Amino acid sequence: MMSTDHPARKCQLANYDDLFLRLRDAALLVGTEEFEILDCNDVCETLLGQSSSELLGQSIQRWSPEPRREELLKTLRVTRRRYHPREWATELLRRDGTPMPVRINACMLKLNNGQEAIQLMFRDITDEIEAQTKIQLYIGQLEVLNKKLEALSTTDEMTQLPNFREFQNQLRAEHSRSSRYESVYSILFFDVDHFKNYNDRNGHPAGDEVLRQIAKILRNSCRDTDFPARYGGEEFVILCPEVPWQKAQVVAQRVAKKIAEFAFPFGEFQPLGQVSVSIGIASYPQDGSTAEQVLEASDKAVYQSKKDGRNRITAFSEHKSPPPS
Repeated sequence: MMSTDHPARKCQLANYDDLFLRLRDAALLVGTEEFEILDCNDVCETLLGQSSSELLGQSIQRWSPEPRREELLKTLRVTRRRYHPREWATELLRRDGTPMPVRINACMLKLNNGQEAIQLMFRDITDEIEAQTKIQLYIGQLEVLNKKLEALSTTDEMTQLPNFREFQNQLRAEHSRSSRYESVYSILFFDVDHFKNYNDRNGHPAGDEVLRQIAKILRNSCRDTDFPARYGGEEFVILCPEVPWQKAQVVAQRVAKKIAEFAFPFGEFQPLGQVSVSIGIASYPQDGSTAEQVLEASDKAVYQSKKDGRNRITAFSEHKSPPPS
């Protein structure tokens, strides 16, 4: 074994001392029993706000906040026992008693006098924590924005109902479910009667308010499992899972009645003396074997309602039914 008096050994020790003092991280040597500070570099003095004369001989736990002290001592004991480098994040106290977040690396060293010590290298990670906090904040803000964008992509801005694209997604999913379990569903197709006349006579803002109010009526007339949506323009749809066309007629009558009873401004000047809707109903599987066929059948049914004088409900399978009371 090389003696400490050997020139090469002295050179190694000199190199280590030079490296220890020049480290950019704070460095400490502590004893293996009481964990007293044996040596420190200038960076350590700066970070802790203590001179070497104040630090040397003191236990490292003195500069550990009480809630973190046992963690520090336990980790130092493990380092001493296992001769395995340890790294962890904790806190050390500055001169004024404020905690400083740090990341510590600890390992065992053999001193030139044959004794052992634990080398602690640590750095202030305040900036890292602040950066990570900002990143998490930005991520949270991005998630909120993404949810808003997702809502905008699936929601009609004016009426706040789902838009046609989202209706198509729901219809495809319901058709797949109904096909698999041999169930039924119905589509109610609504068209506001003489809406162009209302817009031309009263202005687009008034027409927009009619659409918003009809959207509210549709939403309030549905079950939780139903799916109302704005199809486009003055057209709306409701997807009713597990509802045959006979029961869908009941829903259609309820909606038509509420619209007829609502006091829309200038409704009395409409050709029918009120704001009203024409409604078409189609059901799976009797009116189509695909989702597209069922939707097309409901569109044809509403066209039949308009052809027969408007303000009425038509089931595709029956073609006609009496006007709503």
